[in-house]
Amino acid sequence: MHDYGYLTALHGKVWAASGKLFQEECSLIEVGVSSSLNRYLLLAPKVRKDKRKSQILALFYRNCIYIFAAYNLIRRGMLDPAGNNMRTVFETIVWQYAYLTEDRIYEDSMALESLEEQKLKLIKAKKWSNTKERNLQNLRRKNSFQKAMKKLYSKRAYERFFFNQYWALCQKSHTSIFGANLNTPTMAMGTTLDRQPGEIKGNLSALLYLCAENLICFLNCFWDIMDQKDIDTALVLANRINKSIPPALTLAPDTKKLEFTLRFKEV
Repeated sequence: MHDYGYLTALHGKVWAASGKLFQEECSLIEVGVSSSLNRYLLLAPKVRKDKRKSQILALFYRNCIYIFAAYNLIRRGMLDPAGNNMRTVFETIVWQYAYLTEDRIYEDSMALESLEEQKLKLIKAKKWSNTKERNLQNLRRKNSFQKAMKKLYSKRAYERFFFNQYWALCQKSHTSIFGANLNTPTMAMGTTLDRQPGEIKGNLSALLYLCAENLICFLNCFWDIMDQKDIDTALVLANRINKSIPPALTLAPDTKKLEFTLRFKEV
């Protein structure tokens, strides 16, 4: 029988090996996470009195934490749990853009959040009703992720996301049981890295894409209250990350005019 320490040691080997094999990717992700968290800390006091901007910034912060968590999982070879975190980051970037550009989506989301908070309190007090539950479900349907995407993206962009990047992340989040062992380096062949180095590299590339898109979204949302020096630094970092990975469709909505989407392309 193996104890917990045995499993930890095996995943530790994957961590050490992946850091050596993929130094550039790992370094860029670490810079991206720390840089993003610092930007959050700098901006938080400036948006405290603006509820909408505070909500968007909270989503940005959550993405930073999820990217950090996904990075730690990938480095240890736990790829499917990392995919679940990455899908959340993808979805959250879309919601940030929706909150920024669509008043109706923002208002409905706040109403949904309020009703969900009430539900917890009212269930405890035994006052939650079928009518309230129907209202909650109707709001959820009205405010679905797919409907938000269709507001933000052209039909072509929407289909490319759903049948390519987003679909792949969903597959990672709901993996087949036949892939379960790929997340546990305990087989006779050795570590996950020995068997699937391309898988780890691919996941690191996907995470780099999300790091860059999270930064670009941040700039589109907060450019008007940022110092120019900080804007330029973030743009250069996002550009550096994107040059290190295969070309991919940006998450910046193609049906909206956003200040920094075009500027980013020119850096």
